[in-house]
Amino acid sequence: MAEGPYTRVTWSGKTINARTRDALLYAQKLWRKRGNHHKSIQLAQGSYNKGGVSASAGTHDGGGVVDIRTTGVGLDPQETKDLNKALKDAGFAAWIRDSRDGMSPHIHAIAIADKQMAASASRQVVSFDQGRNGLRSNAKDRNTYRPDPKLRFSYKQGKPVPR
Repeated sequence: MAEGPYTRVTWSGKTINARTRDALLYAQKLWRKRGNHHKSIQLAQGSYNKGGVSASAGTHDGGGVVDIRTTGVGLDPQETKDLNKALKDAGFAAWIRDSRDGMSPHIHAIAIADKQMAASASRQVVSFDQGRNGLRSNAKDRNTYRPDPKLRFSYKQGKPVPR
């Protein structure tokens, strides 16, 4: 059976779908090129993790959602910001999370337009589009960059496209 966009795969030790994997690889390529380094994205949590982490409020229950390690993997604050921007440019709604949010440092990212995402992840994409943090507080996102035009990742084309 041929792989499709929603075929579940293992990447960085976590379950995600092929579309999310390809979008992450695209973001990683952008990030490496812009930062002139060879670091890799390392996942702390994948998708399809129903009930896995209560603090995630169900966002990881469906497809398209990942948490990316930013500490203990050699990323400095600028590299974390650069990775967050590359994720957004690859078609993700992405936020840097840390102690100010009551969380361990990581990047929370949602592959926009994933057909299998949980309802709570879909609400976070709306929050992202409104410049908000995707959390219950609905505060303004500290990292205000958003691509213009708005993007989603096209599995078929292998790159981000306007949405």
